[in-house]
Amino acid sequence: MSKLISICMATYNGEKYLKEQLDSIKNQTYTNFELIIQDDCSSDKTVEILQNYDDIDIKLYQNEKNLGYIKNFESLLKKSSGDYIAICDQDDIWEGDKLEILINTIDKNTLIYSDSLLVDENGNSLNKTLSQKLKNNFINSNSALNFLYDNSVSAHAMLFKKELLDYIFPFPKTIYFDAWIAANGANLGLVKYVDKTLIRYRQHTTNTLGNVQKKDTKLTNKIQNKVQKKEQEVENTLEKIKEMINLKSIKKEDLEILLKLQTYYEGFDKRYFSFEMFSFLNKYKNKLFSITTKNRFSLCLKKSIGKKLYRVVPFL
Repeated sequence: MSKLISICMATYNGEKYLKEQLDSIKNQTYTNFELIIQDDCSSDKTVEILQNYDDIDIKLYQNEKNLGYIKNFESLLKKSSGDYIAICDQDDIWEGDKLEILINTIDKNTLIYSDSLLVDENGNSLNKTLSQKLKNNFINSNSALNFLYDNSVSAHAMLFKKELLDYIFPFPKTIYFDAWIAANGANLGLVKYVDKTLIRYRQHTTNTLGNVQKKDTKLTNKIQNKVQKKEQEVENTLEKIKEMINLKSIKKEDLEILLKLQTYYEGFDKRYFSFEMFSFLNKYKNKLFSITTKNRFSLCLKKSIGKKLYRVVPFL
């Protein structure tokens, strides 16, 4: 246990489940860790619980103003001093050997992650894993391109080497920060998957009474919504491509693919269908769509449809 792990937890109004998560950290079989917690202006008893929890030495920071979830985590991670970093949510439950398994398995890899067991609000198993819920392949990866269209690496399930911190800031606006960390990790070395459920990932239910809206059944409105959704998808993907082009750790071969993809997406408004884009996506489909379980050939076809054709046949 010579290597120090920094466990980084961002909190905000987490009083309901916080102690159960703290207890699961306290009971870890790997004990050489520091627990760093940054609270984002909670209005409940979160800070009080943390200040009175004596079973672990907690390095507690309190924001003077609310930063929001992403910026809070970005600020928090910069305070870590361990050889490895483990990101922690305030409402999950860690299995007792989570840290031990991950640090003993990471080897020379940059980042390692596991699957999670879904549990209800009371911590009872829902008999389903996160990979089953997402219907995604949880993969080993050595390319950032694997994370352009999908993600299999959840922040709460990862452990990564501290040198990765030199590459991931600032977090981009258009890519989830866990996918961004994974993309950088894949380019720097290898992202490794451990086929174990090491976290009980709590699922919350939300009451929507009084906020029920009737579904719009007008065909014209359905068509308009489909077109708008397609346009938003293309716009978001183009922004992701631009962010990945600027990866500090980008590999030459991945950069060339991203630059070519950028030209195809920038021409989306001008085409009905791009055979060139389809051919290009199909050539690299096993890299670009390695995480999804959907048919990769069909995905290449759908993503090559331009705005002009989509407006005519929006249900493609």
